[in-house]
Amino acid sequence: MARYKRDTKVNNLLITEKTYRVFYRINGRKRELTLGTRDIPINVARNKAQQILGEVAQGIDPLNTRGGETLNQAFEYYIDKLIQNKRRVAMPNKNGKPGEYVRMWDKDVKNDLGKRILTDINRGDITRLHLEISKRGSYAANRVVQMISGCYNHAIALSLVEINPCKIKLNKELISENEISDKEFAELQRQINIKRQTVRPNFVSSLDYIELCMHSGGRCKSEIGSAKWSDLKDNKIVLSEHKTDHETNEDRVIYLSNQAMMVINKLERKGEYILDVDYPVKMWKQLAKKIGRPELRLHDLRHNFCTMAGEIMELPELMKLSGHKSMSAVLRYRKVREPRAIKEMQNVGDYMTKIMMSN
Repeated sequence: MARYKRDTKVNNLLITEKTYRVFYRINGRKRELTLGTRDIPINVARNKAQQILGEVAQGIDPLNTRGGETLNQAFEYYIDKLIQNKRRVAMPNKNGKPGEYVRMWDKDVKNDLGKRILTDINRGDITRLHLEISKRGSYAANRVVQMISGCYNHAIALSLVEINPCKIKLNKELISENEISDKEFAELQRQINIKRQTVRPNFVSSLDYIELCMHSGGRCKSEIGSAKWSDLKDNKIVLSEHKTDHETNEDRVIYLSNQAMMVINKLERKGEYILDVDYPVKMWKQLAKKIGRPELRLHDLRHNFCTMAGEIMELPELMKLSGHKSMSAVLRYRKVREPRAIKEMQNVGDYMTKIMMSN
């Protein structure tokens, strides 16, 4: 879906789904200014656009004289970009309800901080918002700040502002302690195989989603659930848009084992996305209950994958495989599970016995 269309009479007048905007360049910088909602007549929007373009021709930057764009206006530009890139966090769901980012924004940002001018917002404002949201949920507070940060990064690209005030200390996010034992992991695969024989055909895609999460180590919703067929390159999923794309220009590469490729190869290529299901939470709850671990989250499959990989891989390899950008994040997976601890302890005992016997 195109982000906007150009007006037929005023070329620099951009018409989006909800607003009229005027695009211009001044001193080599690209700028966009919202003129109003689609409720106003097109002739009024054209007159406003021509007035603004006249100011630009005289070397006047209208954004500077009007005090600049608000955070809410910058968010509209940001959401348009995400929708254009078909990012699921911005797209409405199958029932037509707003996407995750719009819901978060409307709840925590729109009616207060969102009404303020971009350049007037500082780190203290972001910190106070983060602290307020943290009272009900530390992870939710982090997600809101990360969303605002993405909005500011896009505003910087549009030359609406020069500084991102979201460089604050976020809440520590501990890795889940919901370890999955080897026996539970095997039972999970068995239950998936049983479900495949009993569920209706339209639920099979949920099982594919879960099984691919088990065997890939990808982030369930933002990576596996958002992957397109065009992202599949041989035995890899290559994502240009991903969780850490604001930190680096590198693609996120999810390497696929033979087990993961078996899941993908049996899928029907009938849509844009590899998996044609939003998020199989209901199916996951059924499976978690079947293996006696109803408290498990679907995201725990990623943790389990990385923990298993950490038992046989060196840290740089695990870092690349998991898609983490910091060594501290990867170190969380380098823990010794009980079966390996028992084996290693016995190895120490046998070594000590060998020393004693040889002397």
